[in-house]
Amino acid sequence: MAERAGRPRDPAIDERVRATTRTLVAEAGWERTSVRAVAERSGVTRAAIHRRWPSKAHLVLDAILGPGPDLDRFAGVDRAGWVEAVVEGAFELFDRPEMRAAVPGLLATLRDHDDVRAGLWHGFTAPATALYRASPPADGCAGAHDEGRDETGGGDRADEAEADARAVIVLAAGAAVVLTLLAGDDDAPAVRDRVAPLLVDGVTRRGPSR
Repeated sequence: MAERAGRPRDPAIDERVRATTRTLVAEAGWERTSVRAVAERSGVTRAAIHRRWPSKAHLVLDAILGPGPDLDRFAGVDRAGWVEAVVEGAFELFDRPEMRAAVPGLLATLRDHDDVRAGLWHGFTAPATALYRASPPADGCAGAHDEGRDETGGGDRADEAEADARAVIVLAAGAAVVLTLLAGDDDAPAVRDRVAPLLVDGVTRRGPSR
């Protein structure tokens, strides 16, 4: 999230506000969480919070998601491992009590705040997408090289790889959201276990566009 100009930020204050926000969202949900309530419980003034986060949406997203995605899970993986890491990360995120409580309100807020939505999309898809393009193809993966153009005259392989990566992110996050909001406890585990294998199969079997 963008930082406003002013005095240097104190990391201890930042983390105290984030932790308080996560607790309040988990307890009270999106609607009943407010900057005022966070200020009162954290002992940080509303003015100090607003200097760091321009809105409740910015604050809650930063508290839940952090400044960027966790890329450690992608270290040393091929593309099948990359897909599995994306799915694992999506379900871990939406298993958190604060995220489960915040999802309905966050979806409505992102619809109404283009700047927040665009920043979230690019901030969390671009780094992982770059790692996908740099990762080696999985065993049996069609299309071993992303650079250059397809010999059949098709589209740029690098563009295709980027689109593939973003599609996997969307599908994994969508699956996590739907299971969080709709699926019952009896169905969710079995469905969840199938998401990564199906997406891995799609990535490894997918050939170049014609």
